[in-house]
Parts: sequence; C-alpha cells; structure tokens
Amino acid sequence: MSVKDNDTYKEIGSQIISWDSIYEDIIENNSVNLKIFRKKYDKIIICGCGSSYNLSQSAAFFTKSIFNDTNVVAVPSSEILLNPKLFINNKEQFLIIGFSRSGETTETLEVFKKFLKDDNISTFAFSCKDNSSIVQLSDNYYVCKKATEKSIVMTVSFSSMLFAYCLILSIAFNQAILSEFKELISYMYNHFSIADKWIENYVDNNNFHNYFALGSEFNYGIAVESDLKMKEMSQIPSYAYHIYEFSHGPKSLVTNKTLSIILTLSDNIFNTNYIIKELTDLNSQVIVIGHKKIAGYEHNNINYIFEDCNVKNDLVKSFLNVPVIQLMAYYKTVSLGLNPDLPKNLSYTVKM
Repeated sequence: MSVKDNDTYKEIGSQIISWDSIYEDIIENNSVNLKIFRKKYDKIIICGCGSSYNLSQSAAFFTKSIFNDTNVVAVPSSEILLNPKLFINNKEQFLIIGFSRSGETTETLEVFKKFLKDDNISTFAFSCKDNSSIVQLSDNYYVCKKATEKSIVMTVSFSSMLFAYCLILSIAFNQAILSEFKELISYMYNHFSIADKWIENYVDNNNFHNYFALGSEFNYGIAVESDLKMKEMSQIPSYAYHIYEFSHGPKSLVTNKTLSIILTLSDNIFNTNYIIKELTDLNSQVIVIGHKKIAGYEHNNINYIFEDCNVKNDLVKSFLNVPVIQLMAYYKTVSLGLNPDLPKNLSYTVKM
C-alpha cells in the first residue's frame, strides 16, 4: 500500500471539501434554525469525549467571544454525569451543545438522555451521521455529511464539526466575519498540497523524539487535539500547553530531539519572541503556523508554514492549524512503520 492510500490520509485531505460543503449548506441553503442560539441562557454547556471534548474547548472560547454576559463552559460529558448538580440546576435556563462524530458515544448520549424532558434545558447536537442516536435525542442538530470517516482517529470530523459550529454562531451574531471563512476555504484549496509535501519532507529529515503543541485562546483546544493525534497515531511522548505555561515547568522536557509547534498567533499575544527564543535556546526545532511578522523571530531552528495567509480574524485563521497538526502526526506515524488506520488499543466509537 502507498503511504497515501489509507483512509486516514484521504480523510485529512478531504477537510477543505467538507468545509466548503458546510459553508454552502449553512450560508447559502439556510439549513439551520438559529432561534435556539438567539434565546437568552444563563449558562451554555459544551460537551464531548476525546477529540470532541477538545473541539468543545475551542468552541467554548468562540462562544465566550460572542456571549459576554453568559456563563460558558466546556466539560467532558462524563463529568456532567458524575456531578450533574455542579453544572445544572432547575432555576436557570441552559443550552447543552454536544459533539459526537458517530452520534453514539455513550457518555454524551447519557447526558442528552438525562436532561431530555427538562423544560429549562435546550439541546443542540453536532454529528457526522444522519439518524444517529444523539440526533434523535436533541432538540436541534447539524450533521456534517461530508465528514463521515472510516478511520479510527478523528480528522475531518474534528475540524468539520468545529467549523460548522463557528459558522452557525457567526451567522447569528457576527456576520462580518463570514467572508473570512470563505477566504480560508479558498486559501486552503490553493495551499493544502504545498503544505502536505512540505510536512512530509520535514518529517523525513527531522527525527524528533518528543513533541509540544503550544496554543492559547481558541487554539488551546486545537493544541490538546494535536497532542492527542500524535499520541493516538505515532505513540511518541507529546504534550499540549497554553503558550506561556510552557515556561512554568514543561520546558524541562525539551531536548535537541524535540519538535515544538506554535499554533497561529494573534496580535493579543505578547512577548511571543521570548517563548520562541527560549525554545531555540534549548535546541528545540520549532514550527510556527501563520504569519511570520507576528512571531517576529528568526533562527536556524525555526520554520514557518502558511506564513502568507491573509485571513485577518484570529479565530477563523486558527483553522489553518488543524491540517498541519494532523499531517505531522500522520507522517511521523508512517516514518515509524506504524499503520495510521489501526492505532494501538483504539476503537471507532467508545460504547460502555
């Protein structure tokens, strides 16, 4: 089998087509009822398991940027089941948003079942499977139809559900950035194959033994997903941190066989060059995703990818990170002689 014949690679490469399909479906076909998002809530709870929980963390940041006066939290579905009274009471209005690729993940389904008949709780589900259990249990739902996967690790489903959620909120509350999503799609159609070849070549020529993904704000959930992808597929030691938390202990693990990826930076992030210099002083290899001028640092150990992207909105620009982190894990896995389609000890859906 060719390196690029397996399902995981094909699904990573299908993301832009999926995003484009979602954009057309939601924006041009008006396929989503926005009323549920425009209601007044005391608290919005966003939940999922594994990769779906990771994307929930980014979704929660996006939501907080819009609902300034609403309590928004991202919680693993299991934690809601263990301590429901810590998160939900019957005196306030709640919106529960759940993500499940298969629509059959046990803990997330149990959350939706538990609050099925509560008048003060509305639910919205995101999935990649029509007629799945979570779709049938939810008040409202959106299915990413071109993000159905055969492979065990989540790739196109991860970015597509997050993309759909952010697009829906943008329609409802911030239509000014809709053109930025379209710009992102256009840019990725033209640059994905270039990035793919660059990452394949980079991994072939840089034998890193451990891996850091550093991202703040919306990007923290993507950093955690980057860590998870590397663990799931390649099984090398990997870690995710908020950018500045790296300096408070984790840097002790850096060697000259470390690769550190810095996810797209925003103008809000200060002294980024301090963190990058710290990494290069410790002899880590560094890849910075996004525009070089924000990082503001040059070194022989630093490489930039997607540095010419002109997407201005930081949250939309963050989607540039997803194919990079997935391809990095994919090619590292292949370089180790492992099969990305058959990750150790994992199954497609966790059912308990």
